[in-house]
Amino acid sequence: MNKKQLEEHFVNLISENESMIYKICNIYANSNSEKEDLKQEIIYQLWKSLPSFRGEAKVQTWMYKVALNTALYFNKKKSHPLTDFSNAEMREEESPMETEEQLKKLYKAIRVLDNIDRAIILLYLEKKTYLQISEIIGITEKHVSVKLVRIKDKLKTLLLV
Repeated sequence: MNKKQLEEHFVNLISENESMIYKICNIYANSNSEKEDLKQEIIYQLWKSLPSFRGEAKVQTWMYKVALNTALYFNKKKSHPLTDFSNAEMREEESPMETEEQLKKLYKAIRVLDNIDRAIILLYLEKKTYLQISEIIGITEKHVSVKLVRIKDKLKTLLLV
């Protein structure tokens, strides 16, 4: 693949997975400027690591792994709580205001979780299988299952407060 083809391929990958990058930025960054900085850093890290992608995993799995690792590193550099929320699908019977409030509560509860648990619940909400989550996070499927039970219990408790 020549440089022009590689650049076109990369632009297509970013376009196809823009919502995944957006969601990760919303979970791991606070302000709009931090979200933009994180987005740029994720894109940069994806570009930088593209030549080393060997195709042993699905492209989206590799992208999640790079994006989440970048977000975790980015977040580690910050020492403040995260409080800005947005983006999710709305059920038809709910008004936008109800959904926005519920979404804010959910994101607020998710932000209380540690970084790995945030990544796991994000992937779960993205309807990734336990196998896909295990490949992205680097733990066994069984461990994913156990962690998800604990995460869901913790979120239920946090949402009832």
